[in-house]
Amino acid sequence: MSDPVALCAEAYAGWHASWLTALELRSERANGMWRALDRPPYIYLAGITLEPGVPSEEIARVPGSVGDAWQTLQLEGHGFRVWRTEPWFHRPAGPVPDRSPPELEMVAVRTPEQVVEFEAVSVRGFGTEEDTIEPGTFHPPSGLDDEAMHMFIGRVGGRPVGAAMGYVLEEAVGVFGVATIVSARRRGYGAALTRAAMLPDTGLPAVLAPSPQGANLYRRLGFEPVGELTIWSTEGPAP
Repeated sequence: MSDPVALCAEAYAGWHASWLTALELRSERANGMWRALDRPPYIYLAGITLEPGVPSEEIARVPGSVGDAWQTLQLEGHGFRVWRTEPWFHRPAGPVPDRSPPELEMVAVRTPEQVVEFEAVSVRGFGTEEDTIEPGTFHPPSGLDDEAMHMFIGRVGGRPVGAAMGYVLEEAVGVFGVATIVSARRRGYGAALTRAAMLPDTGLPAVLAPSPQGANLYRRLGFEPVGELTIWSTEGPAP
């Protein structure tokens, strides 16, 4: 697969499908797209284009938001709006210097208890440090059943301060959910978590879709834009 945007879309779909399976929700790949058959929690998409020619009317039937990997969909007439766009970033395979701050402990998640810790710090990293959630709402421990899914916690002094995920395909690693809590930012923890999620020992390129706030961090790690993702949403919270 030579198209870097196709790699991005495949990683995005694989990661989504894995978490929906862990949540006991159904999804499928058909007709050039991945789609959820059951409505997922709002942080997840319900449809992702895997090739540029997917008819808008087909993917508009999914039970939630849509990721348009090639920006070819026209979903306004189906009740959707553009929630936001994000660049697709790609980094070729190669060494990734380890500049982790010495106080940061990187924990590869292996147990159900660690998944609960991972989910809790992820929620705080994407929200406020007071945010809480019922364990298993977004990331249940059954996520450990997929060997392609790798979760990491960053701890400082035993306290979790950040999280990240890497999802391994045959041709790339998708990096997802990199987050640090507000009080622990600008200390190099996000870069260290990203490096861990890139799983450099696999010898594979890495792909991700950064937020505007994170784009410069990823550029410093060698990522470059290769396209753009449009996220379409109906009424209600978007991913």
